[in-house]
Formats: sequence, C-alpha cells, structure tokens
Amino acid sequence: MLLPRTGSAQDVVDDLPDSLPAGAGLALFLADPNLNPARLARRMRERGLSWVCNLPSVGQHEHEFRRYLREVDLDHDREMRALETLSGHGISTIATVSSPLDCHAVAQAAAVFVLPPLPDFSHGLPHLERRTQLESRVRAAAPGVLLLGLREEGEGTVGLDAAVRRPEPFTP
Repeated sequence: MLLPRTGSAQDVVDDLPDSLPAGAGLALFLADPNLNPARLARRMRERGLSWVCNLPSVGQHEHEFRRYLREVDLDHDREMRALETLSGHGISTIATVSSPLDCHAVAQAAAVFVLPPLPDFSHGLPHLERRTQLESRVRAAAPGVLLLGLREEGEGTVGLDAAVRRPEPFTP
C-alpha cells in the first residue's frame, strides 16, 4: 500500500510545474533501489526545491513486513541513508518515523515527522491520545530535534514544535 506503483522520485521532480512557490519541498518515496540521491539533490536544487521528506515511508508498515523489506534493503534505513545524502548536498530533510526505534538515524534531519504506523489508520485517523503517546516516545528517543506531528483543525500541539495537516490538493 505504501510502495510506489509507477514512476520514481526523479519522475516526480521532472513532472513538477515550472513555477513553484519559494521554499517548496517534496514528500517522496526514498527506499527506491534505483534512486540516485546525489542526482535527485541536483535536480531539486535546479527546480528551486529546498527540502524533502521520506513520505510515504516503509517505516509505517507493520513489523513483519518491515522485516521482509529489511532483508532486501528496501527498509527505513535505506530512506535514512538517502536523506543523509540529500542533506549532504544542501537539501533540508524531514525524517518520517513511526516508531522510537527508527530514531537512531535522524541526527542529520532538520526535523522529524511522527506518523503512526499504517495499521493504526485502519479505522481512519488514529485518536489524538494515540498520536501524542507515540510523539512522546519519539521525543524521548530523539531529544533536541524539531518534532512535527499529524493534527486536525482544532487539535492541540502540546509537545510538538509544529503540526502537519493531512494532504490537500495543491495547484500552483
């Protein structure tokens, strides 16, 4: 469900409109085995894109499937290596994590986006209490990083540095 069916991160960048807002960035699938992060960073800078986030993230999958992905090097660690390379090429990065165990490789990221695992969304958006518990555990595992969390309108942001709303259609 969170693995791409067509195209690649490079295709997404190439298909963007010519005019982008200042400070624009992208959420991209970064566990792609064909991804060349250095080339992606160059193309992003050419298009005026300043940040990237590993979203969707293979880290959102349940433990068993994550184990299979790790066996073929399509795991969260691959995403973190891609973010580290992009960061080294001047692109700001936001690391998506769904578990405190994923925080071991987020030191290079400008921020961490805490997104509950996919099974938590089986009946819609996970309850705020569930999300804040996960955010607290991630905060403890990655002290000192900017912490972003998923919020709906009217929900508090206690414990977060910023809130992220669910995606909405974008037209430049």
